[in-house]
Amino acid sequence: MAKHKLLAGLVLGGAAVAAYHALDLEQREALKDACRERVNALKDRAVDYAFYAADAADDFKESLNDHLAAKTDAPAWQTLNDDDTADDADDDIVLKSAEVADLNDNAAGDDEASDDTVDPTDDTSDSDAD
Repeated sequence: MAKHKLLAGLVLGGAAVAAYHALDLEQREALKDACRERVNALKDRAVDYAFYAADAADDFKESLNDHLAAKTDAPAWQTLNDDDTADDADDDIVLKSAEVADLNDNAAGDDEASDDTVDPTDDTSDSDAD
């Protein structure tokens, strides 16, 4: 099937070249001018659509910024300045091994202190007192 398409393309291309060479000089120039006009029209349309897309993107950005500025609880990335966070040494999340061990001990202690669940192996329940 692909061989047939290739053969058809070669035949049609050869016919187009033969028809072009059969034209006289004025007809060739008229054909070239018509092709140039169509290509220029397509270029202009493509540029117009690119400008439309850029305008739409700018309008979207403006409306999004207006919407975010109207919110009282703006996200942190919008309210922070880059200069403030770049100079802070407290922003580093580098812990020493002793600090990590302390964090693990504190987390384990918090879990035991807030554990209000009933132990199923506990024998001193209200049902045994009856």
